[in-house]
Amino acid sequence: MENFNLNHLIAKFTYKVTPNQTGGAKPQSSPAQNFTPAASSQPQYTPPAGTSSPQMGALGGVDRSVYIKDLMKLPKNMNELMFMLQKNLNQMQFNRMFDAQLAANKNLLSQTQAQILAQLQGLSTDAAIMMKNQLNSQLAASLKDLQISNAQMISIADIASLIQTNGKDAVTKLILAMANASKQGVNDLSQLKETAKLINASIALASTENPSQTLKTLMLLYLPWLPLQEGTGFDLEIETTEGGSTEDSVLIITITTINYGEITATLILETQNSVHTNIQCIETFPKDELLLRLQNEQKHYSMESVISFETKKSPANHQPPENQNAKINMSHTNEISPYLLLAAHSLIRNTIELDRDFAG
Repeated sequence: MENFNLNHLIAKFTYKVTPNQTGGAKPQSSPAQNFTPAASSQPQYTPPAGTSSPQMGALGGVDRSVYIKDLMKLPKNMNELMFMLQKNLNQMQFNRMFDAQLAANKNLLSQTQAQILAQLQGLSTDAAIMMKNQLNSQLAASLKDLQISNAQMISIADIASLIQTNGKDAVTKLILAMANASKQGVNDLSQLKETAKLINASIALASTENPSQTLKTLMLLYLPWLPLQEGTGFDLEIETTEGGSTEDSVLIITITTINYGEITATLILETQNSVHTNIQCIETFPKDELLLRLQNEQKHYSMESVISFETKKSPANHQPPENQNAKINMSHTNEISPYLLLAAHSLIRNTIELDRDFAG
């Protein structure tokens, strides 16, 4: 419960009755954000201009995903999580390390930016905070990318333990917030209850005895539309089979898209930080755009990768499915390469985004 500000949490979800209000806004998908080495990769939630707080139910898919990870003290990007697990850091220690890097690299700012930042120190107005965040984001982008160790595997049991421990702490915070909100006369607690439900789902799925469910939970938490919530039109399954050392270095991913049919990708860990990805898709699939997105993300964690495509003709009578889904086949193992995990997550997220952005 360290650094927990109950009033700040309640302020985010204060409900205000306005004329013609019919309920919460439907969560919307937003384009996925590229991995970056700093905490500014996905937008932090800020209330709309002119309001002090969002209305209940107005927190969209991306905002809710970011907010839940904030409650659970998880970093915004999966590459940051891999770095933290390898270094055995918690979120506070990671933030302190990053703040120290920022302080040590102030000379990267231009003279004008440095003068502005110095003048803004100590100010608490919304405009000052916004400008300081913008300058810090520019500086963060110039920092050296996170160096993930290519020789250190990620323990799936450690992932499960982290989700369970931090998730239980987050639910406790929400329960206290709901109790305090009720005392202050807030009647609509649906958004807080829904958030607690999603976190409880993460806790239930993550298990030290079930690596596939733990990896599924991790993948879902780091998809920006947070498909742990029912009705998002996306499903993810991870199947494990008994295998030896060779199978431990291979993932087979099948993604069912609405507009491009079935996409099949084979990911092979060739060396400790080199992943060969072969993607089978139809001719109309936006291969160049997917390749550009994957390469832009991989450069942030020193991955050496080869991405190849095999294309086939589009079927004459394609019947689009109602929902998108992805299936990962992997060996039953208690450890996984961080590079395989990052490559798989990036491939699924960007493929689904391209499918949803289909222009016809």
